[in-house]
Order: sequence, then C-alpha cells, then structure tokens
Amino acid sequence: MLTKVEWEELRAKLDKQLKPEVKKRRIKAIKINSAYHWQPPLYIEVGKKVGPLEPDAPPELIIAIYESSAFMVVTPKHGYDEGLPHFFAKEDVQQVVEFED
Repeated sequence: MLTKVEWEELRAKLDKQLKPEVKKRRIKAIKINSAYHWQPPLYIEVGKKVGPLEPDAPPELIIAIYESSAFMVVTPKHGYDEGLPHFFAKEDVQQVVEFED
C-alpha cells in the first residue's frame, strides 16, 4: 500500500497527465455495478487483487483509487508503472469507502 506521500505524488502525476482535477479524497474501496454486461459486480479495494477489470484479463493488484470526472483504479500496469488507470463511470459506482486517517 502507498504511503500518504506516495499517494499524493501519484495523484499529482495523474492530475497533470489527465487534466480534469483529481480530487484529494483518499479512497480505500469502491463497489461497482457496471453497465458492461461482461463485468459482474465488483468490490475493488486498495491492497487486494481484483479482477477481471478488463475482458479476459487476470486479477490485478490495486495500488490506489482516485476520483475525477470518473473513478480511476491504479494497478502496476495501469497508471502506476505504465499506461493509464482503469476508468469507471461515476454512475456505475454504488458505494465509496474512504480511508480513515
């Protein structure tokens, strides 16, 4: 799991790359009921492996979850070491759990 400093550095990087403001809300988990028929309801939590986040993809370790115009789920291959995060529409998110600082 990321430290608060690492979390903020990654948030600032995504904010700069993606332009819409990335909120400073520290999200621990989200519950998704996706409009995509291939994807079952998911509970995505930081520090856990979850999946598939894409069709036929293996489970991925969740590094961080951010909120902007959509929810962004960061994994090692999506938004952290390479590529862009997974995006989930706000209307698909049924529940948000924040870290207790």
